[in-house]
Amino acid sequence: MNNTKRTALLIVIVAVAAVSVIAAVWSIYIFDHFASDTKASAQTTLSTSSLETETTEETTATETEQTTASSDMQTEETTTAKPDKPEKPKKMIALTFDDGPSAQYTHKILDLLEEYDAKATFFVLGNMLGTGSADEVQRAISLGCEIGNHSYSHPYLTKISEEEIVREIASTNEKISAISGTNYECKVYRPPNGDLSRRVMDVLYENGIYMYPIFWSSDSRDWEYRSKYSKGQITREEAVQGTFNTIVRETSEGTVILMHDIQEITPDVVKLVLEKYTAEGYSFVTVSELFDFENNQDPNAYFYRYRSTKSIVPVS
Repeated sequence: MNNTKRTALLIVIVAVAAVSVIAAVWSIYIFDHFASDTKASAQTTLSTSSLETETTEETTATETEQTTASSDMQTEETTTAKPDKPEKPKKMIALTFDDGPSAQYTHKILDLLEEYDAKATFFVLGNMLGTGSADEVQRAISLGCEIGNHSYSHPYLTKISEEEIVREIASTNEKISAISGTNYECKVYRPPNGDLSRRVMDVLYENGIYMYPIFWSSDSRDWEYRSKYSKGQITREEAVQGTFNTIVRETSEGTVILMHDIQEITPDVVKLVLEKYTAEGYSFVTVSELFDFENNQDPNAYFYRYRSTKSIVPVS
């Protein structure tokens, strides 16, 4: 083979080798580039997926927190919501006792009230309030009973001077407050003998004494039956039963019953009354509860007489 042919063959071989090398290098480049793009794409996809997962988790967590917060808020609102005001009993009676307290009989009446979970209003006399009667007054208050003013010495208020009217009521209020141990403030008074006039109320009002006058709708006449028994005209049992029958004839829903806790037969009568009307579904409340003075919006209520029918009748 001549030199020319050798040279040509060598050139061909070199050219083929060069092309092969170039092809190999290009292939490697293409592979690496593709792999890098694939890896980057995969990382991007993975990153996006993770981001979406994190976002979903954050959204779920936020919704869960909001739901929990809302639930907690509702629970808190339910927990802190004020309970409904207890409904007033539909059948109520107000027991009232005048002329006490009595060291002999008032505590027996209080025993019965506690036994039957009942309340009453005691219209006390100022001249009956000594250190010996503190226990009765304080116990009555502790049982939820009401203390009312029945004047100091039981006069006819319409027949005494303005100064005496004020003294009779004001001095008794002071003694009640002092003996109660709690600075008790009377809201109600019962004029002795039911003797009241516009003049009397005006005098009290003008002297800063703002109280409700309370009368009655069922008069037990316990003092009259006790008197007949004391004189031997009837037996003690007849006196108790006669007083009870008188009350029953005049008692219905909303009745204010008048009795006296200084009468020897009265505790026995009270027991019969409590037995009968408790069994019939009645509740025994104070006069202030019966007439709901706290919610009475009538500015002239002080000048009215309250009856058991709950109607307000102007005093003439």
